[in-house]
Amino acid sequence: MGLKLKTAPSEYPVTLNEAKAHLGIMSDIFDSIVQFLIEVATTQAEDITNRQLMSAVYEMTMDTLPERFELKKPPLISVDTIEYVPDGLENYALLDQSLYSVSDYSEPARIVKKPNSSYPPIANVIDPVRVTFTAGYADAASVPKPIKQWMLIRIATLFEHREEVVVGVSVSPIVNEYNAYLISKYRVITL
Repeated sequence: MGLKLKTAPSEYPVTLNEAKAHLGIMSDIFDSIVQFLIEVATTQAEDITNRQLMSAVYEMTMDTLPERFELKKPPLISVDTIEYVPDGLENYALLDQSLYSVSDYSEPARIVKKPNSSYPPIANVIDPVRVTFTAGYADAASVPKPIKQWMLIRIATLFEHREEVVVGVSVSPIVNEYNAYLISKYRVITL
């Protein structure tokens, strides 16, 4: 199963003005740094919560079409298409919506095959099933306030501690979980 971001959000849960107000910055001199930190905090919040904060389009691929499966990155806004490669063919076809239901009462949302229906035979090719869906909150005002507050605190921490060490009479590493976290998502694990 694969998950790929197709269309990234055009805005962030925290605005530049909100972050600057939280930081107590009146000047525009740090705008590019603060905007970058907003982007970093957004990515971290999404990684930690496994949520999509602002509306974005994803494509999930699978080897089979299970009777029940979850759509990652809640909250779900819509299931745009479910496509499959029919057995004996090479191009994707649209799966009839009458064959499945979307349950978004739980997180993550689920796709469930309707009772007394059957899915068509699927070709034995790489990623024969493709689900395109839109996830995230409708707008920044819909993002839960605790997540936004966490982001503001994270932005302030990152802004105040833009270096790995503090130089003074002695040199001491700043021991904070976020320093390690910034790089840990890039770790490649091999089997």
